[in-house]
Amino acid sequence: MVTPETQRVDIAIVGGGMAGASLALMLSHYCPQLSVVLLEQRPLPDAGASIRLPSFDTRATAIAAGSLELFAGLGLWPQLRDYCAPIEQIQVSDRGRALGLSMRAGQQRASFEGMLGAVIENAALGPILHEALAQTEVQLLAPARVTDVQMGADGAHLRWCGAEKGAESALQAGLLVVADGVNSPLCRQLGIGVDTVQYRQQALVTTVGLQRDHGGVAHERFTDDGPMALLPLPRRDGQHRMALVWTCAEEEAESLCALPESGFIARLQRTFGWRAGRIVRAGSLHSYPLSLSLAREQWRRNLVLVGNCAHFLHPVAGQGFNLTLRDCYGLAQALARSGLAPDSTGRLDLLQDYGRDRQLDQQLTIGFSDRIPPLFASSAPLVRGLRQVGLLGLTLAPPLRASFVGQAAGFGL
Repeated sequence: MVTPETQRVDIAIVGGGMAGASLALMLSHYCPQLSVVLLEQRPLPDAGASIRLPSFDTRATAIAAGSLELFAGLGLWPQLRDYCAPIEQIQVSDRGRALGLSMRAGQQRASFEGMLGAVIENAALGPILHEALAQTEVQLLAPARVTDVQMGADGAHLRWCGAEKGAESALQAGLLVVADGVNSPLCRQLGIGVDTVQYRQQALVTTVGLQRDHGGVAHERFTDDGPMALLPLPRRDGQHRMALVWTCAEEEAESLCALPESGFIARLQRTFGWRAGRIVRAGSLHSYPLSLSLAREQWRRNLVLVGNCAHFLHPVAGQGFNLTLRDCYGLAQALARSGLAPDSTGRLDLLQDYGRDRQLDQQLTIGFSDRIPPLFASSAPLVRGLRQVGLLGLTLAPPLRASFVGQAAGFGL
């Protein structure tokens, strides 16, 4: 058997989705002395190809103001701006109850260019990230499927294969970053356990069309059927659009998915109410089970986890990708501050310092995402009263409201 020649790099990132691509860009920007390779199992879009978005039905991501600042620091905001819908106001409400909370960008410190955040379609964000990567020194390997990984004193030893079956290549990295998503095959191979909480709920995701302009308002609506998020999207082909995330019981999700479009719209309008105006269209429904998934180890010597393989959160609070971006920025900054030689990127003390720096933000964000939706989904009279008191406190106490907005927007941590 012929042993493939081993390529040696400082950092290897496995997983070229939004988490892995964002980290690779940050490493290129803040740690240009380090050699970085990004391995993605699927083929990547051709560099320079125009972004083609579906006119209506598409998945989207809410990017907090703090995350927009991180992207702006990488020089990406001019490209992102054309595909984003600004979030200028957030309305938090509890259906059937008088109190609610409204937050405007102009009233908050936690804003970026007058926005609390923005919503961008994934079909645009991914190509923008990879187009930017193509202009860096990061080596992109795709399609590249990792077939084996062994950790040693000198780092990670990877074997991977490309499009040709049977042809393997070898790679040695001082630091291995795993970013291959929830239920990570690589984490299983490395023996990294995961703690999971099953919510016994489904998330229904779709695009809806509105009769009127959304006005840059994002809605967090808590109902007896489950929490809902309605997020602004850019207008396209004359249609006012918003992205819907509807959390509901598993059996309820099944019945909703079985409805015709007109029946689903009627049910959605009845449940959500009229705060966003009349809903006139609904795209294809996508449903997936909800859980909280946390890796028991996010770092070892020569190894770091980022993205959904490190923490997979409830989607309604919209914190998962934003927390990942702050993790990626923290890792890039830790490596940049260290002043270490390139072959010392996997040192345990460096990664422990990174982990300690990220601990508080992760605890606050994960706790927020885990506790808020069940609290507002409860129909118990005592819980209803307590959450109304909480909304009243946020309404009347500016410092408390500022802290709440700062956490949601990713500032001050």
